[in-house]
Amino acid sequence: MSANTVSVIIPCYNAAKFLEEAIESVLAQTYRQFEIILVNDGSTDNTEEVATRYPEVRYIYQKNQGIAAARNTGLVESCGEYVVFHNPDDIMRSNALEIGVNSLKAHPNCGFAFGLCKCVRNDGLAFDSSLEPQDTSLDIYQVLLRGRCFVPPSTVLFRHIVFEAVGNFDRTLVVSNDYDVFLRVARAFPGYCHNQVVVDYRQHSSNVSIKGKPSRMLYYTLKSLGKQWKSVKGNQEYEAAFRSGKQHWISLFGSGMAYEVAANLKAQKFASAAQVMGFLLRYYPQGLVKYAIERWFKLWSKLLVTSSAS
Repeated sequence: MSANTVSVIIPCYNAAKFLEEAIESVLAQTYRQFEIILVNDGSTDNTEEVATRYPEVRYIYQKNQGIAAARNTGLVESCGEYVVFHNPDDIMRSNALEIGVNSLKAHPNCGFAFGLCKCVRNDGLAFDSSLEPQDTSLDIYQVLLRGRCFVPPSTVLFRHIVFEAVGNFDRTLVVSNDYDVFLRVARAFPGYCHNQVVVDYRQHSSNVSIKGKPSRMLYYTLKSLGKQWKSVKGNQEYEAAFRSGKQHWISLFGSGMAYEVAANLKAQKFASAAQVMGFLLRYYPQGLVKYAIERWFKLWSKLLVTSSAS
């Protein structure tokens, strides 16, 4: 283990379009003691070409196994005292590592430190703040149970030793494996929120949270949360937070499942439509009513326009 070194792990799958900017944002850090490990998870674009332009980047190729496996590979190959997982389409603020390291040095009892991000468009222009300043006195584990998630993961700087205690990323979780890790780490270690913006989070059509199927997002997110039940059972506050978080995720992803059913039916994927419908009826049946009302209004508006034109 290399003392004071930050291992910046970049798992990458077909994200060469933004990769250059992501790498250069790390190279521009005011904190200079870092290593960059880029794990190409079987990309079919020119990820290798972009990554190997930079002699500072340790490039690793593996067959496509998913982002959890790519992050785990980076962890195994890393040697830093600290670890941050940087998305290949995000931009790290120049003082991000310095803020994180200083925060952990100032709070030696904490296993991780985290801050905020700004949402940006494809062209890098900011349009929103995804996280509001946090009350640093709050129980971070409880906040995570309620449905808060560190987005993107590069807002968090971990001590490497936390993964020796809680284990690596769960490869069975196709998505939300970062949420699972956040929960496990926050359950085992205190954390510190420095409330400073450290990352520009690029939102575009290829983001997993945007392009991901709502039913799949909900399934794996609830699975990540569900793994915590044994730990929270018997603690009234944690149980309440757990239930609140479950409802949060159901509301967030449930509203899109009716459209997913419709899309599957249109594509004649009847088995998939039935599967999603079952999930919808179990968790968010009101989504069918909302979808029906919206379709009715659209049809009614179309009829009014047609009637006015004639």
